[in-house]
Amino acid sequence: MIGKLGQLHKEHGLKISAFVLMNNHFHLLMLTPNEDIDRVMYFFMKNSTLAMQKHTGRINKIFGGRYKGCLIDNQSYLLNAYKYILRNPVRAGITQYAQEYAYSSLNPDASQSLPFKIDEVVPLSLQSPNKILEWRWVNEAFTQEETLSIKTGLSKSHFAYQKDRTSRKEVRPKCFEKYMT
Repeated sequence: MIGKLGQLHKEHGLKISAFVLMNNHFHLLMLTPNEDIDRVMYFFMKNSTLAMQKHTGRINKIFGGRYKGCLIDNQSYLLNAYKYILRNPVRAGITQYAQEYAYSSLNPDASQSLPFKIDEVVPLSLQSPNKILEWRWVNEAFTQEETLSIKTGLSKSHFAYQKDRTSRKEVRPKCFEKYMT
């Protein structure tokens, strides 16, 4: 899959900000400046599936279903989607810390061997040479309500937080704000 992402980066100008490969699905945060997202995802899903089927001998579906794309046009939405994606292995109980997961763009060993550069979306105040501050921020859990709000936002074609049933106000995660100084 890394090779296919590298090919998309090279041939189609794909900019990858985060990815996590799970056993039956993946999360990918990207910008497609030169191509239609549907064309990019068709290429990626088809070619990744064929390569995995060939490698494993499987003949059925590899992924749980069709990809779900979501347009994110707000910095707050982007940061929370980024963190939500990278925390997937932690929420699944696979690792204790997001950076420990081997099949993630946050893992230092994996990110050093990528055939493309990760397009950073993290605020400058969180970036550091050893990524310790970013890891601390990513590993700070969302509340259950915040997680549901982001998951709901990502299920829409245009990202928007879930609204509180009583107040009708968006449920906005705030955990990155204290790191922004």
